[in-house]
Amino acid sequence: MTEPRHEVHDRATWAELFFDLVLVFAVTQAAHLPVAQPGWAAVGRTVLLLAIMWWSWVGTVLAVHGVEDSDRQRFFLFACGLCAFVMAITAPHVFTGHTQPMLFVVAHLILRLLLWQSVRRKGAYAHAGAFGSLLSPYTISLVSALLLVAAAAGPPGRVRDTLWILAVALAFIGPALLARRLSHVQFGATHLPERFGTFVIIALGEMLASVGAQAAAAHLGVLSWTSVILIFLLAFGLWWLYFAYGFSAVEHSLRTNQVRGTVVRDVLSYGHMLLVTGLVLAAVGANTMVETPTAPPHTPLGYLLPLGATLYVTAFCWTRWRMFGAPTTGRTTTALLLAALTPTAPYLPQLAMLITVTTIILTLNAYEHWMVSTARPLPLVRRRSAV
Repeated sequence: MTEPRHEVHDRATWAELFFDLVLVFAVTQAAHLPVAQPGWAAVGRTVLLLAIMWWSWVGTVLAVHGVEDSDRQRFFLFACGLCAFVMAITAPHVFTGHTQPMLFVVAHLILRLLLWQSVRRKGAYAHAGAFGSLLSPYTISLVSALLLVAAAAGPPGRVRDTLWILAVALAFIGPALLARRLSHVQFGATHLPERFGTFVIIALGEMLASVGAQAAAAHLGVLSWTSVILIFLLAFGLWWLYFAYGFSAVEHSLRTNQVRGTVVRDVLSYGHMLLVTGLVLAAVGANTMVETPTAPPHTPLGYLLPLGATLYVTAFCWTRWRMFGAPTTGRTTTALLLAALTPTAPYLPQLAMLITVTTIILTLNAYEHWMVSTARPLPLVRRRSAV
């Protein structure tokens, strides 16, 4: 398949990588929320924050994808980065008080206005009629940003949380509602996988950074050091699942699929959100396992390591189904096994849970490596026509 003419660069620009630095900080801020306020409400708010940060990042990536690297484009990215930086700083307080939440939503609204104006006038795909028309995913996200302004103006509590849920749902529904428009856009097949892979690296880095910072500030015993090593091995196993086989599969799908917009929507936008959420939840869960590795968890955070790993592996099942018509048996079985393990978290010492999850992930890696290295096809759950 011939590459689309608007893919003017194959690699991320330095300005894009500078913009990504803000996302490193934003992910750290979101992951800190359930640690500071242990409970399912904080976990849910973390997911909402991640969703808004994620969708802002996706919107920026698509707005500059296929656009020549120029001073104008760099200033645009720096302006978006400043908005995201303000959002990241105020993120831990966005569900309480009034001043910090208002700063967050105003910065988000300005970011959304910048993106909307960019794709309306100078965006890479304005000529294709997908983003340049009045009704587009960027317009819907702008309406979602206005809902967040209304949430910040109201009192903290159930009303604010409800408006946040509605705003996130509206932003994510937009591309699904406008699927026909997206089907006509010829997205590039090299730049986008690299950009989304970068965010996966950012989320993986949060696991190592949070655990490493806690370990550096504590006096660790033998079992705590065992936990640190196991968390590193788990991060390695999660990395391998994506970058050894998953990344090349995304590239292949974008090159061969006749409707690339579907892959960008279902695999990159939706599927990678599930991947990133799983990694961040697993990072929060791992952060609790260094100080008291032999004690059962006393808060809902104890569920997050197996739950995050479940979401992460499930995301591969979803993305492979959307790309090629069927998930592999190995990853589907692993997702089900991790899901069944999650409810047992309160009854097991944290080190035992960490050992179990790490063993399951590394076993899956070893199985897939053996299958691929011996030229055996990976068994599929059920095959249907690819999208």
